[in-house]
Amino acid sequence: MTTANPRALAEFFDLQGQMFADKCTNCGLCLEACPVFPLMKASRLGSTAVMEKLNSLLKGGEPSEEVYELVYTCNRGCGLCAKACPEGLVPDYLALIPAAARLDAAGLKPPHGTYQLVPGHRHNSPNFLASLQMKPEETRWMTKAPPDPDPVDFVLFTGCALASTPHVQLEMAAILESMGLNFVTLAGGDLCCGLANMLWGDLEGAQKQGEELISAIASFRPRMALFLCGACYITCAGTWPVFTTVPFESREMTQFLLENLEKIPFRHRVEKTVTLHDSCQVARIGTFDLTRQLLQTIPGLTLVEMAHNRADTLCCGGYTNNIHPELSGPMRVAPMEEAKATGAEVMATVCGRCHQCFSLLDSQYSVRVENYVSLLAESIGVKQEDIFRNRFQPGDVSAIVAGSRDYFTANGLTEEEVRSVLPDYLARICPP
Repeated sequence: MTTANPRALAEFFDLQGQMFADKCTNCGLCLEACPVFPLMKASRLGSTAVMEKLNSLLKGGEPSEEVYELVYTCNRGCGLCAKACPEGLVPDYLALIPAAARLDAAGLKPPHGTYQLVPGHRHNSPNFLASLQMKPEETRWMTKAPPDPDPVDFVLFTGCALASTPHVQLEMAAILESMGLNFVTLAGGDLCCGLANMLWGDLEGAQKQGEELISAIASFRPRMALFLCGACYITCAGTWPVFTTVPFESREMTQFLLENLEKIPFRHRVEKTVTLHDSCQVARIGTFDLTRQLLQTIPGLTLVEMAHNRADTLCCGGYTNNIHPELSGPMRVAPMEEAKATGAEVMATVCGRCHQCFSLLDSQYSVRVENYVSLLAESIGVKQEDIFRNRFQPGDVSAIVAGSRDYFTANGLTEEEVRSVLPDYLARICPP
């Protein structure tokens, strides 16, 4: 499965960047609305001057320290820049991705923390964090498609972020099994929708990753691919069909579950008051009401709203957490404060990265963080232990190493490399 033009994605973003620069008036309103920009060194120059430097780069000019900082500090999710733009532009997507590509072409590589998102990297987030929680024989998913697999009706792709919280993957597989569906599960880590490469400017690598994922899913000859990750759904259902053949339908998971609600065997009441944190990607694809409808089908569950919800959701810190967790700490605290103010017992998350950011904070608040899948699993009777929370909440390297030694050893990691890599992750996922 190939495209007619293997550079199509790179050329698309190059063109989009030039069009952005031509239309942008350098008013700076996008950066003034950004929750991260005021914390950057670049903000001292002023929003208008930084936008001038960004647009100069997009038109073929030289890179600058300010643009490099902007590209690799933006949380890449909240969308407040697009809401503020009087020209209707989308800076975090149609300006920063082509800017990242130009930085990459100039030999300016991404900062250290981005390795956590690089597909195939030995220490990327899904590979490393999952290796500290599960042994290979405990997994119920594939990390690549076998040669000529038997056909199935559905392929569940869990994405990269949820591979770091394997209990959610186990629960989702158990839910689909309880529905009597014929499916297989593919996990992220080596397979990727391509978004990580895209954000860091490796557009040819992104296209290769996207085509490999489409090919892996298609090898099972399914009629539908199911996506737990909103970003994966956007990329596979929206981006890749423009550049390659996608021979299956795509569904975001809440939409699919609502379409097949009669197959879900609810068995237990979940007598909990729940508030919902809408992820940035969910807000972008507009499925926040679907998530609410799904939660309200759970017997006994009461749903209450946070002050910021739906399209006005507060970002968890997004990709800023990987590069500058010292800046994004307050961003992930604010939603927890709002959740606590609702009086809810549980704050439900939709996004795997949001779950990582919030779940290790909940011991400081009177609200427990659970993925919405876990609430469904509880009602069906297939809920799993949140290994991620229990393993990493202490925030102490020695304690985590001692508690996970059998797991990372079984996954081929040494104690020396775990001790060297783990502090990077604790800086991102542990309470500030």
